[in-house]
Amino acid sequence: MDKPQEQVFWETIDVFDKQGLLPYIMIIGSWAEYIYSYYFKTEFSPNLRTRDLDFLYRNINRPQNKIEIVSELSKKGFVYKEDTLTGVGKFFKENLLEIEFLTRSIGKGTGTAKIPSLGITAESLRTINMLYDYPLELDCKDYIVTVPEPAAYVLQKLYTNHTRTEIKKEKDLRAVRELLKHIKLSPNDNTRLEIIFNNLH
Repeated sequence: MDKPQEQVFWETIDVFDKQGLLPYIMIIGSWAEYIYSYYFKTEFSPNLRTRDLDFLYRNINRPQNKIEIVSELSKKGFVYKEDTLTGVGKFFKENLLEIEFLTRSIGKGTGTAKIPSLGITAESLRTINMLYDYPLELDCKDYIVTVPEPAAYVLQKLYTNHTRTEIKKEKDLRAVRELLKHIKLSPNDNTRLEIIFNNLH
């Protein structure tokens, strides 16, 4: 990751914080690995090479007030675009970041869900449901940021690996191998890995 990309990431987090959005979202995908560098007491360094910044919107019914994310991100140079077929909205900033909100898929689902507070449509995925169950709140640069527990993140990567492209499969496995080294050095995280694994059906 280069410095301009890192700077835009924190500018985005600042916007979300000022709009009161941070308590309702979880950073998932590879950018969670960046946040883990604030968590592990070991010298964990993520090998982050992606523009995709994915947020799990934890409960689409909260909050009830409107959050002006589209207009606020546009002030930071983001362009908002909606897919003509699905209506799913994403935010783009140059070649630095591509932001997408995702929601859990509950029941039969339709593949998309409207987030009333944001006024945008998000893709719904069943494969991220297990991440929702294991939130970890961290204090990073004076922001309270939520990511999945590292153990849940690793297990979800392994669970979904067969659905990924060949390039992404290998990338995910490299991330898993690196994270496992640091999980095993933490008695708490190693125990959590066993507990979460045993809770899987």
